Amino acid sequence: MDPLAAIKVTFFQECEEQLAELETGLLSMEGGDQDPEIVNAVFRAVHSIKGGAGAFSLEDLVRFSHVFETALDRIRSGAIEADQDAIKLLLRSADVLADHVRAARDGGTVDVGRSQAMAEALAALAEGDGSAETEEDTGDGFGEFEFKPVAFDMGEITAEPAPTSTTFNVRFYPQAALYQKANESALLLRELTRLGDIEVELDASGLPMLAELNPEDAYLGWTIAVTGETVTEAAVREVFEWVDGDCYLDIVQAGAAAALTPASEMSVDAMGGEVDVLALIRAAQEAEISPSPAVAISAPEPAKAKEQALDAKAQATAREASPQTIRVDLERVDRLIDLVGELVINQAMLAQRVAECGLQRASSVAVGLDDLEHLTREIQDSVMAIRAQPVKSVFQRFPRLVREIAAMTGKEVRLIMDGENTEVDKTVIERLSDPLTHMIRNAIDHGLEAPEDRVAAGKPREGVVRLAALHRSGRIVIEISDDGRGINRSRVKQIAVDKGLIAPDANLSDEEIDNLIFMAGFSTAATVSDISGRGVGMDVVRRSIQSLGGRINISSRPGQGSTFTLSLPLTLAVLDGMVVTVAGQTLVAPLTAIIESLQPKAADVRSLGPNAQVIAIRDSHVPLIDIGRSLGYRTVTPPPTEGVALLVEGEGGARAALMVDAIQGQRQVVIKSLEANYRPVPGIAAATILGDGRVALILDIDAVMVPKPHGAAATTSGADAVRPTAASDLPLAMAG
Repeated sequence: MDPLAAIKVTFFQECEEQLAELETGLLSMEGGDQDPEIVNAVFRAVHSIKGGAGAFSLEDLVRFSHVFETALDRIRSGAIEADQDAIKLLLRSADVLADHVRAARDGGTVDVGRSQAMAEALAALAEGDGSAETEEDTGDGFGEFEFKPVAFDMGEITAEPAPTSTTFNVRFYPQAALYQKANESALLLRELTRLGDIEVELDASGLPMLAELNPEDAYLGWTIAVTGETVTEAAVREVFEWVDGDCYLDIVQAGAAAALTPASEMSVDAMGGEVDVLALIRAAQEAEISPSPAVAISAPEPAKAKEQALDAKAQATAREASPQTIRVDLERVDRLIDLVGELVINQAMLAQRVAECGLQRASSVAVGLDDLEHLTREIQDSVMAIRAQPVKSVFQRFPRLVREIAAMTGKEVRLIMDGENTEVDKTVIERLSDPLTHMIRNAIDHGLEAPEDRVAAGKPREGVVRLAALHRSGRIVIEISDDGRGINRSRVKQIAVDKGLIAPDANLSDEEIDNLIFMAGFSTAATVSDISGRGVGMDVVRRSIQSLGGRINISSRPGQGSTFTLSLPLTLAVLDGMVVTVAGQTLVAPLTAIIESLQPKAADVRSLGPNAQVIAIRDSHVPLIDIGRSLGYRTVTPPPTEGVALLVEGEGGARAALMVDAIQGQRQVVIKSLEANYRPVPGIAAATILGDGRVALILDIDAVMVPKPHGAAATTSGADAVRPTAASDLPLAMAG
């Protein structure tokens, strides 16, 4: 790849991060957080985007971000107040800024009218009256700074710091390229004031006569003394981060043995290696260096200058002791994970071969294999941690979606997000976006009432949609809830009858009626719109979640709202499982779902109807399910006392005892997709390869716990489309 193109790719990756930081900060401000650092973070996000856009001559992006940045600067300086109306404008502007970034990245276009209108609104916001002195108030373009027209003598800017303060002397000479990229020296100097007290001296000695002045060139320079208790060189350099290649910059701590770097040794423009000879001569004179021609025109080669810049940056990073990260192609990580999976399989095969040879556990080979197993587990955990990412990368897309849908429907909506730092495998995250988008759209369009209807029902005008993520039982659970009208079950059932999806005389429970919305072609929308009503959406959601090895449940209360709960595996690569034998077949039960194993006693087993059984465990009764018969391996259930019962718990808290013939042991297995390599199988979540090379099926605990209801064919489009009453809801009187 062309080096410039690679840098551009990195720039757009960082833009996505900056946009996320921008939206997070604005949402915090909207929630009433008055922390000045949040405003600073928001400003820096827009400033960073503008600086990078200028480097690549992305003029539309530069212009809009410049107006945006100006408004934010007025807010953080206290010139204007960030009230709710201003925050809403900034949020909409963040959406437009994101459109500009994506258009620049993908070669698309932006709605010019919307962008222009938003830019004018931002400009009007920035021109609002305020009590704080600003650039417009002073008339000199530099606001609160007081410049002293004195010679560039470092001895005259020595500050009188407090005993615990540190002073850094900064020499800053912009080049023309800095202004061509829409950067401003005034904003950079103002940013330094946030690090501590500053004294600024202007060097205008390079300013030519008016007839010789080029309006596109740079003639001024500054010397700044920054003093504060927490000032560091790294913090000062961070202020000039985006203009580092477009200016002469030297930073030295006051009192240090080394003098300021002579201008002849400063880093030249990294983009082109151009040297301003007059500036070098002037800087050499000011540093009391003999202005010989050799010194005046000499400068390090671009490669050497780049090395110096990299060394300085590395030293600054080390001093700040911040975590270091690298960008790695996802394909390389996937390849590494595949290899670790093969390592796990081969380790299991070796253990199997050693066991077949009858070696003692205390033998050196067996001990070595145990060490290999522990090492393999650590490698696997470390590799999986590389792919683990917080769901924030998905959640951050939805505030904008909510604003857009609310505007289209005329509803007032507030989105609350919890658990954004909950980590899950990147593969799972990438496939969550579409299902969650469908569900949030439906929550606003179908779930929430119009503001007038909410007021009439005694609710606040503003509806609430809540998006939460958490870890539970070795899985990730995502909940999407609203405080709207809930599911109108009578209407849902009637629509299903009218569409021929169920029989008119079907006797369905509330839970079965709720699950009808997942049937293909079902929709409660009276009209087709850009948001919903075409009968595609929720059935796609369920298929998407099931393809990830997950499931979705509904809980709805009329007049109070609905909650959709998604349960997904944390990773699609490996799991800890219990290897069991059923009717001569080897199966794997996920260990996270197993509470305990026990040998059933005849006195604890009760019959329930002609075919069902329950077992008494710790003063409660749970269904006793024969895995062999449930999966079709056999037609006759053997006596429970001849097998082993696994007490398992499903996602909803329901429990059941799964009967197996024997337990082989506990192992870590590599997950292989059954759907991708074969086809979906009811009751089976995936497959794996055992140590002896055989393929074993991994049980879908929740699917196995739920037997097919009578008449399911009349009410569902699949064996597990409608969930009957949970096993834990069985009355104890019936169980006895």
